[in-house]
Amino acid sequence: LQSLSITHGYRSVYSINSFTQNLYYTKDPVNNMPSNTDTIGNFIPQFDLQQVTISEQLAPLIGIDMTWKNSLQTRFEIKRDRTISLAYSNSQVTEVRGIEYTIGLGYKFKKVTLPFRAGGKKKLSNDLTVKADVNLRNNTTILRKVVEGTNQPSAGSKTLAFKITADYPINDRFNVQAFYNYSANEPFVSTSYPNSNTNAGISIRFTLAQ
Repeated sequence: LQSLSITHGYRSVYSINSFTQNLYYTKDPVNNMPSNTDTIGNFIPQFDLQQVTISEQLAPLIGIDMTWKNSLQTRFEIKRDRTISLAYSNSQVTEVRGIEYTIGLGYKFKKVTLPFRAGGKKKLSNDLTVKADVNLRNNTTILRKVVEGTNQPSAGSKTLAFKITADYPINDRFNVQAFYNYSANEPFVSTSYPNSNTNAGISIRFTLAQ
């Protein structure tokens, strides 16, 4: 091995979309708890919340990136995420779960000579970097009704994607890339239909300043 990198990341966000303060809220000075109740006997809280959301991301749960001495590059990555939203209007919890796997390979071909000349002077002979990634992701959305005590899958899909790129630098400022992207989406529920997308082409990047 020439280099080995192991990565792990965790991020969590707690958010409230909106809230209002109750004018009839009072608290017991002894235990610091709400003391006033409404017409049906429920304690009146200090704030009325509309929706609470917790978002968690393990990006990545584990990632391994290796560069070998023969210019071969290998990469493996697992990501997980979850978003939970509690709506007080209908006492419903919406949970979205996702897991993603990525396997990547890359190789740098040394001194690849193109069959044409640059500026009519000499043939180009630079390094060609080829990368290929395979990505598999599963998404699932579940509606959890608190009062009824039911859990119902409402959406979800399995996505398989391929990405292939080939980078060739003409000089220090000019780079040419050929790419091919393909993704296929297979839904888990009958209300959606499978679809696929293909994207291919050539991109040219020119850097004004280094």
